[in-house]
Amino acid sequence: MQLYPEVTAPLRLGRLSLKNRIYFAPMGLDMADECGGMSEELARFYRGVIDGGCGMVVLGNSSIDPSTRLHERGLCLYDDDHARKLEPLLSYGASRNCPVVIQLQHYGAQGGSRFTGMPLLAPSAPKKYPPRASGEYRTWRIMDVHDIAAVRRQFANAARLAQSAGAAMIQLQASNGYLLGSFLSPYTNRREDAYGGSALRRARFLLEVVGDIHDATRGGIDVTVRLGVDDCLGPEGQEPHLLGGVVRALERVGVAAIMCSMSIRETFHYLIHPTLAMRRRLIEGVQHIRAHTSLPVGFAGFTASMEQAESLLADRTADLIGMTRAIFADNDLVAKSLAGRQSAVEACHFDGNCFRDKANPALDRVYCCVNPKYKRPEHIRYA
Repeated sequence: MQLYPEVTAPLRLGRLSLKNRIYFAPMGLDMADECGGMSEELARFYRGVIDGGCGMVVLGNSSIDPSTRLHERGLCLYDDDHARKLEPLLSYGASRNCPVVIQLQHYGAQGGSRFTGMPLLAPSAPKKYPPRASGEYRTWRIMDVHDIAAVRRQFANAARLAQSAGAAMIQLQASNGYLLGSFLSPYTNRREDAYGGSALRRARFLLEVVGDIHDATRGGIDVTVRLGVDDCLGPEGQEPHLLGGVVRALERVGVAAIMCSMSIRETFHYLIHPTLAMRRRLIEGVQHIRAHTSLPVGFAGFTASMEQAESLLADRTADLIGMTRAIFADNDLVAKSLAGRQSAVEACHFDGNCFRDKANPALDRVYCCVNPKYKRPEHIRYA
């Protein structure tokens, strides 16, 4: 009898043919080289994930311009050198039937100024100003039409570079409070011009970016969207019921798939400390999005095992399941489970310590509580 028949059912995703329905969802590992290019250390990590059996890998947070950065070793994609350094990993994934998708990122008001010296761009003045890192200043600028046009060009250029590196698909980061997602949410977008007001007007920037990419690449690369479906702020923020028309508009402009996510900076603690209630809230949001489109819909968040993934696929919650922390804890989770070796899987503790590593100045990368390949140093303790 076939183990996990829903997981192992192949899926056509734009130009891609996926061997199974599990993908490694974007994770900000911040292990690029000093210029923002793919380092051997970072490539080695992704090769391990590719070899572990998932159907697709999505790289996390490729900054589309020098003016938008968050971490010194964050991945970037705005020049030919960045594209050239991505080519070997894309080829490696293709050779192992695990396509690599590049996520394009503009951090917006959640970026950092330490590495850029540039104002942070936002659709409206931020309601809350996050704490500064030591020695960091932050200035914001509400985007005018010239800023919007410039960022649109940056996304189009990054997509061309991804295409030149051999990518068949990119993902636009439009969730978690970053720039494209901040335009979509009534919490962060209080504009009264053509880019604010109704849900569709808030989506105008994202829709224009999709069109620009299709034009720039002559339709030669598929575009998916990581869509923030719930800010976890209640009626003040983004909620799934606001997005029906947006999802239909994304389908009309030729998006290949939608990957759902939840929370923003102000509510990130819900991801660090997941509860059954928050998991249920995310799943209900995904189901609402899926009801409004014929596009493949996936999501990332809180899925810990192949058994959970199989159940989510069987009840048609989604068409594919993103696993980040669980595969980070054991890169071979999929291969072990398909081989009937579930007891050998190193299970993620879901304690959020990998998130804390990103902000820990004593660490040079994100570590894990259980994975022996990059287990957290013993002297690092979190409450």
